Amino acid sequence: MKKLGLGIIGFVLVAAIYYITSGASQLTIQMKEQVDADLANMQTQGFAVEGRETSEKKEHFVLSIEEPKKVAAYLTSQGAQVSAEDIEALKGMKIGIDVAYLADAYSAASFDMYPVALPIALTTATMDADDKKAFEQIKKMIKKKTFLVHVDVNKLGTGFKGYMKDINEVVEGKTPVTFTMTALKFTGDLEKDKLKSIKQTLKNFSMHDKDDEINIQLNNLKSNYALTGDTSYDYDTGYTIEEIVFSAKDAFDLRVDNVSVDSDSKVKNNLASITAQTKIESIHFSDSQKTSTLETLLFDMKADNFDMKAIEKLETIDPNNEKELLTVFQQLISHGIHFEIPNFSVKHIALDNKKLDGFKLTSSFDIDKSLDLSTLEKNPMAAIGAMDANLHLTLSNQLFGFLAQQPQAVMAMMLFQPKDVNGKKVYKVELKGGKVTVNDKSVM
Repeated sequence: MKKLGLGIIGFVLVAAIYYITSGASQLTIQMKEQVDADLANMQTQGFAVEGRETSEKKEHFVLSIEEPKKVAAYLTSQGAQVSAEDIEALKGMKIGIDVAYLADAYSAASFDMYPVALPIALTTATMDADDKKAFEQIKKMIKKKTFLVHVDVNKLGTGFKGYMKDINEVVEGKTPVTFTMTALKFTGDLEKDKLKSIKQTLKNFSMHDKDDEINIQLNNLKSNYALTGDTSYDYDTGYTIEEIVFSAKDAFDLRVDNVSVDSDSKVKNNLASITAQTKIESIHFSDSQKTSTLETLLFDMKADNFDMKAIEKLETIDPNNEKELLTVFQQLISHGIHFEIPNFSVKHIALDNKKLDGFKLTSSFDIDKSLDLSTLEKNPMAAIGAMDANLHLTLSNQLFGFLAQQPQAVMAMMLFQPKDVNGKKVYKVELKGGKVTVNDKSVM
């Protein structure tokens, strides 16, 4: 259901942005003429339009996905980050759209969008009695427009704003589950009839059962997405979450505080480079036996030289076609691939109220373009010669001492002794020329 919910929101937003951009700055009559052309074009892009009703300043119609591959390709060209697999899951889904032209001083057009029929994959799924009961409730929620998204597009056609209606529902099943979502709002910019950027805020999302046996919460999310180049693969994105809670009564409690993630993707000469930086202020876990906390977790990564044509093919080919998959993966690494973790670290670790200094790990991994994937089935070791990798792990003496007391780690520590560097324990692992070394000592 989480996958379905995200799919609904993403689909209706993108559909709305697509639908209004061409005619947003026109007078009502001109806009309607443009809408006719837009809807005709949409039907060549894998959408179906039905039940259209028009009046002087309003209209209604139903939009559905009939050919997911066409829809995914089109939405990607318009700046949306979607895959054919995501859209395939929504095949047959129908979205009702109510349009009001020149509804207020801001809007050239305003849209209310809401699902009126669920995807085929969901309606044809095998269900037990409890699932059927929940499914019938969801159908009732759809009938009363529980999942309604409202979008206003400005008169210049350069921006939009909107919200999703607050949700507070109890879904009956084996155990009744309360589902709430509060204050989901968004704003965005359009440029040359395409999505340029979008920002979103969400005050609260939560799910919990009748007796709070399971409790899931996400509080104060902010996200942003902006295209930075000529393709949908050139973008910056980021989000922050104040708090994530996942708990099971009398079993465990997991709380994550102040998460921030920033990433960017760039394409040059058809090769993609991706970077991402993650910071988490703290992760706290407790159960009936112990408590533990990680403080100031940082994770940075970088990937280079991914062939974009190969990535696009992966979104459309049959996953069961092994020969075609092998060809595409060979193309994917045809320029060599570089993957790097410049920093994965935790500043402090608290275990049962005992606070320890943490660790830092850096690593890199390269695959040479000479690697022939077709030879690996007969000779898996051939891959090692085409790979270079290194890993550098630094542990505080406190953390090393704690790990040395754990039975699972004793054997590894006996085999591989760390180096003492500046009062810390260091492991350096390297794969080069088909040979593996640990702290400069050969192990393979």
